[in-house]
Amino acid sequence: MTSNQSKEIDNIEMKSCLLLFVAAVIAREVVGHGMMLEPPNRSSMWRFEEFSGILPHYYDDGGNCGGLTVYKSLGMKCGLCGDAWSDPRPRDNENTGKYGSGLVVRTYQAGSVIETQINITVNHKGTFTYSLCVLPNPNAPEPGEECFQTLTFEDGSSIYNIQDQTEGTRFHVNNRVKLPPGLTCDRCVLRWHYRVANNWGQCDDGTSALGCGDQEIFRSCADIAIV
Repeated sequence: MTSNQSKEIDNIEMKSCLLLFVAAVIAREVVGHGMMLEPPNRSSMWRFEEFSGILPHYYDDGGNCGGLTVYKSLGMKCGLCGDAWSDPRPRDNENTGKYGSGLVVRTYQAGSVIETQINITVNHKGTFTYSLCVLPNPNAPEPGEECFQTLTFEDGSSIYNIQDQTEGTRFHVNNRVKLPPGLTCDRCVLRWHYRVANNWGQCDDGTSALGCGDQEIFRSCADIAIV
C-alpha cells in the first residue's frame, strides 16, 4: 500500500467518525421534545434548587413511551407517566419508581385554576391534555389509566392545540387548568399528555394528512396535594 493510499484511508476513517458523531448529536436533538416544568414533573425536579439532592434525569424531555416504533409495537400502549409500556413496574416515572420519590412539589386549593408550564424542546405541534389521579396507595404505583380523571382548561375545553403556537422549535407554553371542585388529596398525580402532529397518516374521514393516524406521545407526571 502506498503512502497516498494510506492517507486516503485515514481521511475516510476520520470523515466516517465525524459523520457518526454528527448523527449522534442530531439523534439526541430529536429525542427530546418536551416536559412539564410547572409543577415540576418527577424527572425534572432536580432542575429546581428547592429539590436539590433529587436524582437527576438529564433526558427528562424524552418521556415518549419508548418512541413511536415501540409504542406501536406494544399495541399503542404507553406507561402511565411516559415510560415504555413494556418496562417492569414500577416504571421509572411512576410512583415508587426510579424518579417517583413521592415528594409533593405543589399544594393547590380545590376547585382552583392552576398555572402550568410546558417546555417544548422540539416543536412537533399537536395537542395537550391534562388528567388527575388520586393515589389510592401512596406506597404503590398508580393503579392504571382508570385512575386518571380528565381535567379541563379555564375556558372549559379539554384539549389545547399548539398547531399555531409558534414558528420556533423551542418555547414555553403556559396553560391554566381547573382542578375539580370538592376534590382534596394528600397525594395526587397531575399528568400532562402531549400527542404530536408531525407524522403523515390516515384521517377519520379516509383522507390523509399531517397529524392524522399514529403519532408519538409524551407524558409527564407531578406529585401534588389539593386542600
